[in-house]
Amino acid sequence: MTRLSLDEEELFEVALKALKNAHVLWGCRVGAAVQAQNGETYAGCNVESWVSGLGICAERCAIHHALLHGNRKITKIAIVIEGDHINTPRPCGACLQYIRDFGENETKILMAKAQNGKIKPETIQTKTIEEMLPYSINWKTNRS
Repeated sequence: MTRLSLDEEELFEVALKALKNAHVLWGCRVGAAVQAQNGETYAGCNVESWVSGLGICAERCAIHHALLHGNRKITKIAIVIEGDHINTPRPCGACLQYIRDFGENETKILMAKAQNGKIKPETIQTKTIEEMLPYSINWKTNRS
C-alpha cells in the first residue's frame, strides 16, 4: 500500500468531497484537488454535457479553480474516480498535458478509486507527471 503524507491524505479528502458534485450523464464520477505552489488547495469535479466537447474533466476544473485564485503553479494533484467500469484511475491525455502545463516534471499525481464515499486504499497510486507523460509538449524548455 502506498504511504501518504498528511497533506496528501487531505488532498484526497478534498477530491473525494468534490466527487459528490460531479455532473455525470454517461461516464463516471471524478473528483480532483490540486495543491498550488503556495500550499493552497483547490477542488474540481467533472461536468459532462450531451454535446461533445462542452464538458470538463475534474483535473482541469481544479486547475482552473487554482488559476481563478491567482495560483499558476501546481505541485500535486489528487484524482478520485467512482465507477465500476474503471479498473485503474488515470487522468486522460488532455489532462496530463494540462497538469504538465501548470506543473513541473516532479509534479505528483495521486490516483485512487472511491466506493461508498471512501477511498479504496488498495487502489492508491502515485506517479510524477514525467512518469505519466514522458514526451509532453513543454514550451518552457522546447523554445529555441
